[in-house]
Amino acid sequence: MVFNQRIKEVQKLVFDGCTLIFDSIAKFLGYPDSPGMPIFPLDPKARDQLTGQDLLPKHITDIPPNQVQRPETLTEALFGTFPYTMPIEKHFYQHKAEGYYNFYVENYRNMYFLPDWLSGYIQIHFNITVDHSNLELFRDVFFYVILLYGAIVSIRTILFWMLAINPYTYPWVFAVDFVDWIYDGLAGILPCVVGIDLVPTFLAMVIGKIADSVNHLVFTMPFLPSEGNKVKMLIDGELKDVVQFHYLPYLWYKYPIPMNLREFWYSERPEILNFMEKNYSQFGINFRPLLSGSEVSPILDLDPTTFVDSILTTSKDFLGLL
Repeated sequence: MVFNQRIKEVQKLVFDGCTLIFDSIAKFLGYPDSPGMPIFPLDPKARDQLTGQDLLPKHITDIPPNQVQRPETLTEALFGTFPYTMPIEKHFYQHKAEGYYNFYVENYRNMYFLPDWLSGYIQIHFNITVDHSNLELFRDVFFYVILLYGAIVSIRTILFWMLAINPYTYPWVFAVDFVDWIYDGLAGILPCVVGIDLVPTFLAMVIGKIADSVNHLVFTMPFLPSEGNKVKMLIDGELKDVVQFHYLPYLWYKYPIPMNLREFWYSERPEILNFMEKNYSQFGINFRPLLSGSEVSPILDLDPTTFVDSILTTSKDFLGLL
């Protein structure tokens, strides 16, 4: 009896001790006022990073017949206009403090940019800076090539159901050559449902997604995509989320400004040249074009040493770019 009583006393002491320890831990963690794990982080900055992207609007693109139809020929009036790209609009503006090459785009959750390394490579090696109409043309051509391939896939899919047509005869064999290699690669991956092959459906979805994604690509020349600042701007009386690119592009600071652009400033837009030299001359950037032959001769007569030093400096810069 005495031994059993001692065991009960020890059990009560252990129980009371554990209760005290767990109660202390619970009170330290906020019990009984603890609401549980928060749905969103308490830090406003972290909360904005998690939820801000989902709250942005979505860039919507249409396809015929939902696209605005503006027929200009009899063929377009009878059969409808050809599909066209609907890229995100860039809004350019000038500011006395920010300069002449500023723009912003409305911030959409489904838009994307080129990687910095690719955008920089294109600008440096292909001399595409302010005028990137060639890139816009390439995007349109790529868009139409994707649509054309989608039409070929549709023709090949129809041939599966047209048993009276031999797909290996001219001209249907071209559709077979263009499409069947993809069918063969995906045949063992995607299953057949009720005897229906899902590869044509999957391929049509992928082609449509690629064609639609082309409309959401934004070119940021002469800036790098990482130079964009996500800010809010009052547009037409409405506060909108935008990505703003302004001031001096980073590539113009790190590499020489393209010669054709400097010549344009010097000959046709001297106000831009004056602005650049006034605000960014402390960085040692050359905003003026190279001197012509008539301007070089008096320099040779005046100071040959200075001329040779300038040639060596220019050569080193040029070799550094290579």
